[in-house]
Amino acid sequence: MAKQAEHGYTGAMTALEQQRFRAIVHVVHEYANFVSSAEMVLTGCDIDGVPFNPPINTHVSHAFYLNCRKLAELFQNKLGSDKDGIGAEHYVAGFYAALPVSANWRVPMNKQLAHVTYARDTIAQEIGRSACEALLKELKDTWRGFQDRLVGGPFEAEFKNQVRKRKEPYPDGLPSEFRFCDLD
Repeated sequence: MAKQAEHGYTGAMTALEQQRFRAIVHVVHEYANFVSSAEMVLTGCDIDGVPFNPPINTHVSHAFYLNCRKLAELFQNKLGSDKDGIGAEHYVAGFYAALPVSANWRVPMNKQLAHVTYARDTIAQEIGRSACEALLKELKDTWRGFQDRLVGGPFEAEFKNQVRKRKEPYPDGLPSEFRFCDLD
C-alpha cells in the first residue's frame, strides 16, 4: 500500500486492484517499446540516427508488428487463452477500442510473424510505410484516449509515474532508450 500512496493514490485497494497497480509498469513498458519500434521502422535508424543494415531492419519491423498486436489486444481486452492477459478495461471501466486499422492488418502481421505458410506466395500483403504510419496513429490516439479516461481514477498517477520513469536515465546513469520517444 505504501507504493500506491507514494504515487498519488491513498485509498484502500483490493488484492485485484493491487495486482493491476503492479502491472502498470508492464503496460507502459509495452507502449514504450511500441513507440520506439514504430519510430525505428519509420525512420530506418536507431536512436542515434544511424541507419539499420539488413537484417536488423527486418528484426525491428517484426518487433513493431508484435508490439502492434500486443497493444491491440490490450485495448480490445483480449486476455488470451489462459485469461491472464491485461486489458484496458482493468484500468478504465468499459474501455474498448474498435481499431479498424489494426483489424485490417492483423492477418498479414500474423502471417509475417508467426507462421511459415503458402499464403505468403498467394495472398501476401506488404506492410508498407503507409500501413505502419496508420497503425502508429491509431494506437497512439487510442493510448491518449485511454490516458484521458484514467483521469481521476486510482491508477492515473502510477501511469504518469511509469511514463516519466521510462524516459529517465537508468539507475547506472545511462540514458534511457526511450528518452526521445513521445510516450504521452
